[in-house]
Amino acid sequence: MAKIGYGIIGCGNIGPVHAAAIAAVPAAKLVAVSDVVERTAQALSDKYGAAMYTDYRQLLERKDIQAVCLCVPSGMRMEIAVACAEAGKNVLSEKPLDVSTKRIDRIIAATDKAGVRLGCIFQSRFADGSGLIKQALDQGRFGTLVLGDAYIKWYRSPEYYASGAWRGTKKWDGGGALMNQGIHQIDLLQWFMGPVKTVKAQVTRRLHHGLEVEDTATAMLEFENGAFGVIEGSTAIWPGHPARVEIHGSEGSTYTEDGAIKFWQFTKRRAVDAKIEAQLSRESELGSGAADPLSSLKTEGHRRQIADFTQSIQQDRPPRIDGREGRNAVALIEAIYRSAATGKAVKP
Repeated sequence: MAKIGYGIIGCGNIGPVHAAAIAAVPAAKLVAVSDVVERTAQALSDKYGAAMYTDYRQLLERKDIQAVCLCVPSGMRMEIAVACAEAGKNVLSEKPLDVSTKRIDRIIAATDKAGVRLGCIFQSRFADGSGLIKQALDQGRFGTLVLGDAYIKWYRSPEYYASGAWRGTKKWDGGGALMNQGIHQIDLLQWFMGPVKTVKAQVTRRLHHGLEVEDTATAMLEFENGAFGVIEGSTAIWPGHPARVEIHGSEGSTYTEDGAIKFWQFTKRRAVDAKIEAQLSRESELGSGAADPLSSLKTEGHRRQIADFTQSIQQDRPPRIDGREGRNAVALIEAIYRSAATGKAVKP
């Protein structure tokens, strides 16, 4: 079976992670890269032997590219994703798909019309621990779900926000501690617990006063299944701590740190539990974003998701995380922002 040719649009920061992940997928091949900053594109081109463009539209003209990874700033993705769809390319976008559900809906409509796949990078779902928790939830092992919580207590330096003019802006970043940083754990929480019925929230800037967006947020959730939950997100907490997701029910509880299970206990034990418990001290295969989004980030989660996206093209099936799944976390974050602005509980 022929390899799926990939292009990468946006070669700074996360672009090299996509390139390394593509290189580690036997069924995929990096064909070309594009960035408006020529030296940035050239560096990635030289490392992987890919063609280089400063105009992404030239990349889209290539017949040997079937899929495009979007790694540009969040608020720039809609226009490029639509152009990719119109060129007949499958689209795999970094999170979030864009900075609002309105813009995301335009992407979904364009890819639907073109008959191409749309995927959103949420590599935390591909962590071993995440899969085990979802399986236990689907099996009903937690009993009645009581609480589901996400805690993202990270630190981002002033230098981090100064590293790109788009960072911390409403137009291009869409939000701060939640939309840009904590969105992975928010996606996981919804994937585990199901849809949110109502949210009551508050957001602020405690440290990074020069931003247009929040660096600290809290939200109280009521899920449609009747369980309650909490989201705490910040980029103002030094030195930064592992991101934590907790699931608690009447018959079992678990929590993860950076995707690795750290607690696992149920009233009714199964054979798999001893194996999981023996690995509770294992490091996450995803790495940590506690103090720096890239310094300790591992490529394994991206590799697994790109492998799935590649197979979805080859096997003519939807990817595990499609555009509509990718929309969910943004819809909840938008609701948090609306609640914080109005002081009222709102529905996502």
